[in-house]
Amino acid sequence: MFACETETVLQRLALLVVCHGFAVGQTNSRYFPVQRPMSWSKAREFCQRHYVDLAVLNTEEQYFALLNATHGNKGSFWLGLQRHSVSSWTWVNGEEMTYKHWYRRNEVGCCASLEAMLEKDEKLLARYCDELHMFVCQGPVSPQPVAVNSVSTDQLNLSWNVSAFMQMTLHSYNVTTCTRTCDTRLYSFDSAFMNINISNLTSATEYFIEITAFVVRPDRVSGGNMTLQGYSTVLQVKTAETQKWPKVPYMWKLLKFVFLAPPLWIVYICICFLKEQDKISFMYHDAGDEASSAELSTEDSIIELIPETTRGIK
Repeated sequence: MFACETETVLQRLALLVVCHGFAVGQTNSRYFPVQRPMSWSKAREFCQRHYVDLAVLNTEEQYFALLNATHGNKGSFWLGLQRHSVSSWTWVNGEEMTYKHWYRRNEVGCCASLEAMLEKDEKLLARYCDELHMFVCQGPVSPQPVAVNSVSTDQLNLSWNVSAFMQMTLHSYNVTTCTRTCDTRLYSFDSAFMNINISNLTSATEYFIEITAFVVRPDRVSGGNMTLQGYSTVLQVKTAETQKWPKVPYMWKLLKFVFLAPPLWIVYICICFLKEQDKISFMYHDAGDEASSAELSTEDSIIELIPETTRGIK
């Protein structure tokens, strides 16, 4: 049973990959090294036109991911990192740098580069911003995490916070809902907090939902347009079950009670009323008998009061 369920899950995830991972004209990546030397400001303009911006490495995990991506390169790459004070470095999305992997500290340069040719992990170096170097651009970033706010029988509500990096550019989201087939809907970025409803779902059904941020940019190679996607965020949600009606025998008993209860009450009231009428009639009958007995007793008393001596007087 477990093996069958695992196979079903893998098939659905594979369907997501087939539908979106290899679509023509789409590129899924976070970082894009560009081998054309430019100044820091020109490099940023190029990245904003063809990608999203210069690379932002908010965490050490992202820093080491870029090290792996540029492994084997022999050169210096501009990053989206600038000095704003003697000891404060800020990324282009406005967030401060929270780690230190500097190759050598200096207070001269105001733009940071990644020295890919160095063997050690400390590869950041401050340089003059007008120097010509290669650079690393960054593509769109999909939302993480995504909150499931409510789930009903035929719809669900999702929300997420748009990262500071993605708030700097117009972008959209592909939201794909999959069971045996997949349905994709488009949502445009409109605020720092995205809230969407997915409707027309089937009750008691397990869905795999893929959310992917993307931007459309001019392709510097072909001259046409190219869609750049971030790595997708996938979640699994099951819709609620439809409320079941009671079984037929129980419903039949309930209906009989509902329809027969009023006549039964009427019959009961009539019986009570007739009993009361009989009781009243019986009381009147007893009262009449007592009155007749009283009249007879009075007459006998009157007769007894007349003396016998006067009975023969005319």
